[in-house]
Amino acid sequence: MTPLLEGNMKKSERINDMLIFLNNKRNFNLKDLMDKYDISKSTALRDIQSLEEIGVPIFSELGRNGSYKILENNILSPIFFNVDEMYALYFSLLTLNGYKTKPFNIESITLENKFRNVLPENVRANISTMEKTLSFEVTNHSNFSPYLKEILQGIFAEKVYHLVYLKKGKKERIVSQFIRIESKFGQWYAKIFNFKTESIKILRCDKILSITETKKTNPKKLEVLLSYLDTFHRKPDAIDFTVLVNKNGKDIFDKENYPSMKIKKENENYVITGYFNRTEIDFIANYFLRFEKTIISIRPAMLKNIIYDNVLSIKQHIASLE
Repeated sequence: MTPLLEGNMKKSERINDMLIFLNNKRNFNLKDLMDKYDISKSTALRDIQSLEEIGVPIFSELGRNGSYKILENNILSPIFFNVDEMYALYFSLLTLNGYKTKPFNIESITLENKFRNVLPENVRANISTMEKTLSFEVTNHSNFSPYLKEILQGIFAEKVYHLVYLKKGKKERIVSQFIRIESKFGQWYAKIFNFKTESIKILRCDKILSITETKKTNPKKLEVLLSYLDTFHRKPDAIDFTVLVNKNGKDIFDKENYPSMKIKKENENYVITGYFNRTEIDFIANYFLRFEKTIISIRPAMLKNIIYDNVLSIKQHIASLE
């Protein structure tokens, strides 16, 4: 006689349900699976093999009932996903392919294969079709950052580190505590609290040469460090700016902008407001050069004049070319 659930439930659906059934269990036996899913002993054995193939840490014990133990608790969170959520999760996984290094010791292809193995067959088929017909751009993070995992763990555990950092070709030693890691424009960045200067600093993660934990400096609470981030960048001599752009300028802003800036709609146009420190004047002027004829007005006049001077400099350089 064909078991009811074995005939009605596809294998991929049953494996997915087993992951949830076994979550938080330390041991089980074949009869548990046979009774719950109304399947034969041979099917239960094949299902256990499938669970092992997708990484569930199971090992068998001697015994008449086919007893098994699970090496680690919490196989997964007991959450069911609908079909649209499965599609969204899968394509989120694909964005990992753009990262040369990740904060976790895992290859995106391994994670992708595990995810595929627990999907219903019809969802797998649709994903295969979408891969051929859907294209999306992922920023290429090409620089190698070997300490992302240690940085993330250090944030959680509120650890203080001795860092060796490469700045303009020279090694700089910093006693610091990590606050946040960010991915922006093809780079990994870390925000740290520098205990010597008692200030926030941004480091490029691929420039960190070594990380060594130290117990000599008392760490700060993460909540306190996070509260520093809203105001750490703005210096006392910072200058506010207002740049009015058309809708094409908004598109440029959406593609690249910085935490010190914000944009809002004003009639048919858009106002970009923010600030820059005096040491950043060339950077901010070059940033707004990209907006070209989408700019309607610029304040203050000093920012407008520097942008104008940069345009003239570029014009003179082009004119001098052979």
